Amino acid sequence: MRILIADDTLLMRSMLSEMAESFGHTVILAKDGAEALEKAWSEAPDIAIIDWEMPRMAGIEVCWHLRADPRTAYTHLILMTAGDEPWRELKALDCGADDFLHKPINAAHLKARLTAGVRIRAMHEQLLHLALTDGLTGILNRRAFLDRADQELARARRTKRPLGLVMADIDHFKRINDTHGHAAGDAALKRFVTGCKVNLRVSDVLGRLGGEEFAILLPESDRAGCVITAERLRKAVERLDLEFEGARIPITASFGITALALNEEGESITAALQRADHALYRAKEGGRNRVELE
Repeated sequence: MRILIADDTLLMRSMLSEMAESFGHTVILAKDGAEALEKAWSEAPDIAIIDWEMPRMAGIEVCWHLRADPRTAYTHLILMTAGDEPWRELKALDCGADDFLHKPINAAHLKARLTAGVRIRAMHEQLLHLALTDGLTGILNRRAFLDRADQELARARRTKRPLGLVMADIDHFKRINDTHGHAAGDAALKRFVTGCKVNLRVSDVLGRLGGEEFAILLPESDRAGCVITAERLRKAVERLDLEFEGARIPITASFGITALALNEEGESITAALQRADHALYRAKEGGRNRVELE
């Protein structure tokens, strides 16, 4: 785990750092509250140990800012202080801290708090994965894809770089289910995703919108680039023939493409998806296993 340690005394930073590293963690150090906030946002620690009283920003204020920011909302926060008044723990929890440490700190207490923090972080990561991932194919589900799409649209507007959107639909999917059963349909969906992933860049974003319908974000891709990518995917899917329980099941897909209008204030992912969906409809009406550009 990556552990941020924020304390204004060199001795305490060194002692805590040595202990945390001896437990197998990677340590990030900050000498005051403002630096703790900056490093938390830039380096994304899993756990932060923050002193209550520090220059430039108090520990409870740091906790509040970290908990309020989406980038660090789930960082496990441990506030520490030399004061032993009961109200301190209540105020710490009120400001977003998950746990509390009293100075002086010994190795056993620190290890116990870090062990609990690691366990909680692991549980959160598992829950987050389940919430954002399509259970069958392992790619982003509809909600996660739309959230990511909004982020990519905002980034494309900032950088003034193109952003393409592709919608894809497995052809005659109902026929696969009706003829070979739903298990064959599930296998076809997973096969389609595998074929797409090996032909996409690391920066491309693939999501399942529902049923046999998928969407793909193509950062840094203009209309021509989107057509090239979609055609490559179409050919790859066409070669995927699925062997299922002794049967050979051909798989093809249709693709609809649009480019996001970054200069239009009213442009949205919803509107872009509608345009791509219209293009996808034309691809199916035109005979399927083809690419259409909006």
